[in-house]
Amino acid sequence: TPINFILFQVCWFGCVLGAANNLIWLGPVVVLILVPPQIYFLTTRHRKELFFVLICGISGFFLESLLISTNIYRSLAPENFPLCPPWMAALWFSFATVISLSLAWLKGRLILAALIGGLLGPTAYLGGEKLGAIVTADSFWQGYFAIGVAWAIMLPGMLSIHSKLLRE
Repeated sequence: TPINFILFQVCWFGCVLGAANNLIWLGPVVVLILVPPQIYFLTTRHRKELFFVLICGISGFFLESLLISTNIYRSLAPENFPLCPPWMAALWFSFATVISLSLAWLKGRLILAALIGGLLGPTAYLGGEKLGAIVTADSFWQGYFAIGVAWAIMLPGMLSIHSKLLRE
């Protein structure tokens, strides 16, 4: 839905610009304010959607922690933080609503989802880097290739989990 897409963009910019300006809790607060109403007003199975948001957020936390610990990228706020920073984790909780709503048309199209994730996932990180929230690996292509592979796995994976979770 357009509302979901717009609210996700607000969350993304709140998280990334907050991190870039050393306001690391700005994004999580924006996500906390904007995600629950989307679950309540834009979905019909509130408990299952909330559970999916939690699964996606926790999975994203572990993925980002892996990417950071393997030096694929590093967060500039907080500097040298060894795990996924709060602002990045918040993005995953917000992104879960996009999977449920704006990207619902991708369900069952896992190859297309992998291609889209592999191409557009790194684009978001590039935007975050250009705005000053992260720095990728020493080798630009090594960092973005790894991020692309991660997103080519995560997007279809999250779509599959969402489909199974909300199947009746």
